[in-house]
Amino acid sequence: MSLFIFFFAFILFFSPVSDAISIPTGGPAPDFTLSTLEGDKVSLSSFRGRTVVLIYWRTGQERSLLALKDGNEMLRKFRDKGVEVMGVIAGSDSAVDARRIIKDNGITYPVLVDTDRDVYGGYGIRVYPTTVIINSEGILARDIPGHSLTYKKVLEEYIRNAVGETDDRELEEALSVHREKKDRSVLEASRLYNLAVKFTEAGMHELAIDTVRKSIEAGPGRLKPYILLGFLYLETEEADKALEAFNRALELEPLSKDAKTGLGGALVLKGEVDRAIEVLNDAAVANPYPQMTYYELGRAYELKGEKDRSMEMYKKAVEKIIKRRVLPSSISRCQ
Repeated sequence: MSLFIFFFAFILFFSPVSDAISIPTGGPAPDFTLSTLEGDKVSLSSFRGRTVVLIYWRTGQERSLLALKDGNEMLRKFRDKGVEVMGVIAGSDSAVDARRIIKDNGITYPVLVDTDRDVYGGYGIRVYPTTVIINSEGILARDIPGHSLTYKKVLEEYIRNAVGETDDRELEEALSVHREKKDRSVLEASRLYNLAVKFTEAGMHELAIDTVRKSIEAGPGRLKPYILLGFLYLETEEADKALEAFNRALELEPLSKDAKTGLGGALVLKGEVDRAIEVLNDAAVANPYPQMTYYELGRAYELKGEKDRSMEMYKKAVEKIIKRRVLPSSISRCQ
C-alpha cells in the first residue's frame, strides 16, 4: 500500500461532512456592512422587513454563475413580494472580473465585496456558491450548499415559504419529489465513490480514476471524490490533473487540510518546491492527521537539498503513523 492510499484511508473515515455554513439556521442572521462593487455601503439590517437571498460566490466558477442567474430570476419573480437578492464575493476575488460577469449576464442586484471576510467568517461559509435565505424578521431561515440540479426549484420553494405563500407542510410536499431525485443522484454518486475506493485499495488505479470521475459527474458538489481523484493522479504522476482536482476540492472547501496537502504534493511533483513548502506548512497547522503533510514536506525539503529539515519532517510523519498503529508496510515510501 502506498502512502498516498494510506493517507486516503484517514480521509475516508475522519473527514467531516461539508454543509453550506457552520452556524445553525433558526437564529438571528449575523449583521454586516459591506461596500458594493460601485463603492456604496450596504448593511443587512437596513433590509429588515424584507426577505433577503444572499449568494456568496466566486468569479471563475461555473456553479457560481448558475446560482447568480437563478438568483436574478428569483428577484424578478418575487421582488413585489418583498424579496431582495444580493451577491457577495471575497475581497481576494477580482472586482474587475465580477463587474464583467455581472454586466455580461444581466445581473440586476448588487454584489458586495467581503474585504475583511466578515460574512465568510460570521456565517462560516464552507462551499462556493453558498446561498442563505434571511426572512423579514432577520432570522437565518435556510441555506443551500453549492448548485445542484434542483437548486433553482429548492430556492424558489424556500422563498415561497419565507414570504408566507406556503407553510412548512406544503414546503415539505413541494420538495419531496425533488428530494427523491436528489437522493437517487446522491446514492449513485456514493455507490460509484465506494467502488472507486475498492479499486484504489486493490491498486487498480486507472479503473479507480474512471469510476471516481463518474461519481463526480453524478454528484459534482461532493468534496471527497475530488480528493480521491487528486491522490490517484499523484499515484499516476499526472501533476497537472492532480492540481486541477485539488483546486476543485478547495473551491468546495477552502479550509480542507487534505486538499491542501494534496495540492502541495502535486506542486512537489511539478518541481515548484518553494510554493509547495508554503502550501504544506499551511496545511500542517491544526491538521489532526498530518502524517501525509509531513511526508510531503520531507520530499520538498529533500528536493531543495535541506537534508536535516527533510529528515525532521520524515520522522514526524513516521511518529504520527506509529501513534495511529499503522502497519510498517504503509510507511515504506518514507524510508
